[in-house]
Amino acid sequence: MTGHIAEKKALYASAVINLMMAFSGWLAYHYSNSQAILLDGNYSFIAFFVTLIAIRITLIKTKLTETFPFGQYVYEALFSFGKGLMVIGILLVALIMSISRISHYLNDSPVNVLNTSTVLIYTIVMLSMCIPLAWYCQHENKKVNNSSMILRAEYIGSKTDAIMSFLTGIVLFSIGFLDIDGRFGFLYFTGDAILVIVLVLFLVKDPVILARDSFVEMAGGTLQNKNEKQKIEAILKEVLTFDLMKSSYISKTGSNYFIVAYVSAQDIDEIGFEQLEYLKKETLVALKKNYRYVMFEIALA
Repeated sequence: MTGHIAEKKALYASAVINLMMAFSGWLAYHYSNSQAILLDGNYSFIAFFVTLIAIRITLIKTKLTETFPFGQYVYEALFSFGKGLMVIGILLVALIMSISRISHYLNDSPVNVLNTSTVLIYTIVMLSMCIPLAWYCQHENKKVNNSSMILRAEYIGSKTDAIMSFLTGIVLFSIGFLDIDGRFGFLYFTGDAILVIVLVLFLVKDPVILARDSFVEMAGGTLQNKNEKQKIEAILKEVLTFDLMKSSYISKTGSNYFIVAYVSAQDIDEIGFEQLEYLKKETLVALKKNYRYVMFEIALA
C-alpha cells in the first residue's frame, strides 16, 4: 500500500469518527452541564473540519506547478502547524472558561450543577472510537516510516481526545458518588473546571511540539527527528563508499525529504564524475526503499 492510499484511508476514517464524537460530546453536554465534555465535543468537531482539509492536501501534494515545481508538500507542514495551533487554542479557551467557572463559584454567582448520570456511557462510547482511531493513524504512519506529518497530527489529535474522554469520565463519574451537601460537594460545581485545568497542563506539550516541528519544516530547517536522521545518515554512509561524505544536510517538508551529501573536490577528482553520478543514483534508490518522496543531491563540501 502506498503512503498516499494509507493517508487517505486513515483520514476518511478520522473524519467520520470525529463527527460522531462531536455529536456524542454535544449530546452528553446537554445532559451533564460539563464544560470538560463540551470541550471534548468542540475539539472533535473542529478536528472533523480540519481533516476534510487534510484529505484535499493529500490529493494535491504531489502535483507539480509553476509555483511549486517540486510538489506542494509545504501544505502538509502548514496543515500540521495549523492543527497544532488549533489544539493549543482550544485548550487555552477551555482553560479560560474553567477559571471563569471557578471564579463564579467563589463569588457566589449561579453555576450549573453537574449531572453525572450519563458520564459512564459517554466515556465508553468515546473511548471505543478514540483509541482505535489513534492506533490506526499511528499504524498507517508506520507503513511510511512515520514520514506523514498529517497522520502524525491526526494521531496526536485522537490521542488527546482519548485522554480527555477517559479522564473526564473517570473524574465526573467519581464525583457522582459524593454527597452534594458534604465536604466535597463543591466538586459538583467546580469539579469539571478543575479537571479541565489539569488536562490543559497535561496535554499542551504534544501540540506545541507538533507546531514547532511543522514551523521548522516550513522554514527549511533540518530534520528534528533524531532517530530518523540517524537512519538516513546510515543509508548514505552505506552507499557512498570510499568515505566520500564529509557531512550532510537533511530536511523534511510534509512527507517529502530533501537530502544533500557534501563531498570534497579532491574526492570528486579521484573517483570521477561518472562514478559520482552512479553513486548518486544508487543512493537515491536506497533512500526510496524507505522514503517514497525524497530528493537527493551531492554538493561540494
